[in-house]
Amino acid sequence: MAASQQLTALTPTNSRVQLDSRRPARSVSSTQKHWHPPEGLSPDDVNAVIGAATCERDRLLLRVLWATGGRISEVLALRPMDVQRDHLVLPNRKNPNLTVKRVYLPAGQADLPGALLVWANEQGLGPHAPLFFSRKRDANGGLKSISRVQAWTILKAASERADVRVLALRASHHGAVGEPAPAHPHLFRHARVRQIVRSTRNLPLAQRQAGWSRLQMAYLTIGDDEARALMHQVAE
Repeated sequence: MAASQQLTALTPTNSRVQLDSRRPARSVSSTQKHWHPPEGLSPDDVNAVIGAATCERDRLLLRVLWATGGRISEVLALRPMDVQRDHLVLPNRKNPNLTVKRVYLPAGQADLPGALLVWANEQGLGPHAPLFFSRKRDANGGLKSISRVQAWTILKAASERADVRVLALRASHHGAVGEPAPAHPHLFRHARVRQIVRSTRNLPLAQRQAGWSRLQMAYLTIGDDEARALMHQVAE
């Protein structure tokens, strides 16, 4: 990772923020015609954040978020029994017609199922135990998953250590809207969906992997940075 203050594709272009931060952020399923998915993080950015995790549990959590493009609540529900040879079985939180989804893994993450099962074995986890468990116990003394807040904190802390920043869409203790801020879990999801669409040109595949109830045509749009890079490849 270069020492230069890394900003992702949400950086200012000609004194403007590429994703209009004056508008409130909307969900992926929004039908507002002005909504566009953020360009998010590059694979190099994501790998730098994963590499900055401080323990194996956190590293595997970030790898699953990136490999699957899953929502944080879906990934935190992962159990050893959900880990298959070439895919993971996740709950699908936003699609009532498809409550469970099989998420197949990219070639670069082919070793992830094995790494997850090795971790589960080393920790003595049963098939129904949460893979990403907290030190706190549930009311019956059993293992419970870390919270969404903990997961966000893990990713943001790794992002800060890796010096990977995005421009904030909301004011926070990191600064005002438009100021550099650490990445957050949902940007991993956006980045994975973007990568699927760009590399395969297959929107139905992106729909299946993301677990959407309908196609999200907004992911076919491109921003200034991508348009500039692509046009530089045009000879004349």
